[in-house]
Amino acid sequence: MDWNNNLGVATVTYDAPLKKYLMCVTDAWPTCAKMSTYILEADALTGPWRLIVYMKDFGEQAYFVNIPSKFIGGDGRTLWLCFSANFAPDWNGIALKFNPPGGCYGLCLHELRLLAPGEATPKPDGKVVS
Repeated sequence: MDWNNNLGVATVTYDAPLKKYLMCVTDAWPTCAKMSTYILEADALTGPWRLIVYMKDFGEQAYFVNIPSKFIGGDGRTLWLCFSANFAPDWNGIALKFNPPGGCYGLCLHELRLLAPGEATPKPDGKVVS
């Protein structure tokens, strides 16, 4: 990850049940290209910040990625990720796809689950991957 001169919009939300701050950051250079998103956590607004997940080419051009506090579940682990995507498809000769499916150039809401340390990842069929 290259943090130098590549960061765009950053948003921070307090996840009260987990007592954590969650920051969403989009790398935004060059502007009309694929962009990646980082989600970080901290115990205090001033940090230190720890990387939760790096999502390469998220959207594939997601911007203003944020976690609305109103849509964080009581467990603090189920939440909604809000973003818009692909404002400049085909600029600079780059054809963009919607990744994840259901993205659009509009308001996108995708449900997320933050896993606890050591928690197994559920597969789409409901089985668990350890």
